[in-house]
Amino acid sequence: MLSILIPVYNFNVVKLVTELHRQATKTGIPFEIIILDDCSSSLLRDQNKDIGNLPDVRFYELEKNIGRSRIRNRLAEMSVYQSLLFMDCDSEVACDNYIEKYLPYCHHEIVVCGGNIYHSDPPEDPEYQLRWLYGIHREQKPAAIRNLNPYRSFMTNNFLISKSVFLKIKFDETIVQYGHEDTLFGLELKKNGIKIKHIDNPLYHIGLEISMEFLKKTSSAIENLLILLKEGKIQKTDIRDIRLLRAYGMIRKYRMVKSYLAFYNLISNSVMRNLLGHNPGMFAFELYKLSIISSLIAKNKIAI
Repeated sequence: MLSILIPVYNFNVVKLVTELHRQATKTGIPFEIIILDDCSSSLLRDQNKDIGNLPDVRFYELEKNIGRSRIRNRLAEMSVYQSLLFMDCDSEVACDNYIEKYLPYCHHEIVVCGGNIYHSDPPEDPEYQLRWLYGIHREQKPAAIRNLNPYRSFMTNNFLISKSVFLKIKFDETIVQYGHEDTLFGLELKKNGIKIKHIDNPLYHIGLEISMEFLKKTSSAIENLLILLKEGKIQKTDIRDIRLLRAYGMIRKYRMVKSYLAFYNLISNSVMRNLLGHNPGMFAFELYKLSIISSLIAKNKIAI
């Protein structure tokens, strides 16, 4: 009935899989859990591989890293059942009936997103503060809010989908750089008329990056977003569904791009001190992202 699919890269998933196995067994449904390791370090592979000894759990290792899109497609192709539950490896189950909450939606040709939450206590190490705050303020939203713009709110960390729908859409395997494969997948669902329903069945996101690494990944994701736009995989009509492109469109509309970049150049050191400090602000983070996308568009002369 249910295939639980977890792509893994350099993360210990023993606790996650053990809890998922306990809950799925308790429901009495036919299920499988497939873990596909995307060429993690030998230490992490050794830590994880014994979970394959659990009944109905399969653990596989790839000899070469194939990336975030391709590995999800492989997991779907390997699955036995027609309801697929995808989640990220750096997750923690938040309630005792997580699996049970998804069961009423199995075998329906809609996509169901459970959401994403963060532990309320801030990380002890301030270097993780920016990623935690971003999660709290930008990603942690109740279903009622997410359902107002269901496609904009789609994330790959925790969603249920029928196998037939997934194999029709799939993740774009030409995306090799980090970022926005979930944006593109959500837009494809919208274009194909596949409904998304958001429910309150979140997983904790526990895999925080240090602030500098998070800023680098953010920059990479913005660059990838513009590649997708330049290649026509994201259409100009999709801009309204992407917050950062809407923000850029606003300053471009009023011919303020050059002025904004000049302004940001004056305050960039202060912005970076804030983002890398003990009390980073989301407004500073938005200024940072807008500077990245404005610079890249100007440099590459991308028309949007």
